[in-house]
Amino acid sequence: MKATYSAALVLVSLALAGSVNLAAAGQALQTVAIATAAAGQSGYIAALIEAKGISAKYGLKIENLMMDFTEAANALRLGKALASSMQPSTAVNLLKSGTDIRLITPQIWSGNSWVVRKDSPYKSFGDLKGKKIGNFSRVTGAYFFSAVIAKERKLDIEKDFQNVPAETGALIALLERGEVEAINMFEPHTTRLVLSGKYRVLLDFDIELEQLFGAPPLKSSVGMLKETVEKQAALVKAIRGAYVEAVRLIKSGQDKDFFEARAKEFFNLGTPEEVSAGMKVNKQNFAELWGDQFFQSQNKMLQIGISLGLLPSVNINELWVK
Repeated sequence: MKATYSAALVLVSLALAGSVNLAAAGQALQTVAIATAAAGQSGYIAALIEAKGISAKYGLKIENLMMDFTEAANALRLGKALASSMQPSTAVNLLKSGTDIRLITPQIWSGNSWVVRKDSPYKSFGDLKGKKIGNFSRVTGAYFFSAVIAKERKLDIEKDFQNVPAETGALIALLERGEVEAINMFEPHTTRLVLSGKYRVLLDFDIELEQLFGAPPLKSSVGMLKETVEKQAALVKAIRGAYVEAVRLIKSGQDKDFFEARAKEFFNLGTPEEVSAGMKVNKQNFAELWGDQFFQSQNKMLQIGISLGLLPSVNINELWVK
């Protein structure tokens, strides 16, 4: 079960109090291209916004450009999209490269965990010291989160563990074959592994980092160019409003029918047990926090990434649009 987030943090819904629907009767909708992941939770919320007619309530016709995270960030940089789903760590790298990015609203928490075989002897992350672990590549947000956790436990992810880099499917195969002792994995794959009865979660990144920093790590936000944010404040407010409303639907379970109908497409969940467990996790993983204390918690994590040489040094305070 995920941690209960600090009441001191500002809920997005409260931060947006006073936000109003921008669409009026007979008003033409503004078409906006948003680059987003084709699968997983970023793709899911984009499809939900479209299917439920949420964007039209805010005067928008959103054109979802489905692609992977790297392509999505590049689409914004190259001017192919007006907004893009992206990790805060990606935004930091873009800032360093000269692309002035601002993050306008949250999407999802990391959803990552260290997963081990159910019969393994490990009781804590520290027990894996010196062992082979399957991890994502060094340039990913998932790796960055794992490094932050290690540092906070007075460990070095690169020196105290034998990292075996791989992508999602290969990581699962490594664990199945016993070639690594644990893997860094994210939802919904973790849910399927646990439901198989062969694996268990050793450490949940979101719970761990929420306890350490006051909020879980943000895996995905919606980014826009600084110039767009400054010149089109009403558009920023409208896009944020659409995403906030979609998150509210998910957090309240009002997307149940839609989730069940699209679980296979977006999450590759097939059995009733997988779909039920997947929806529960999906509800937990969508992020609803925003505001100064939230920004501070994320900046602390990003700063550790900078200190470890995983992220370039930039003014991370500039990232967030209140």
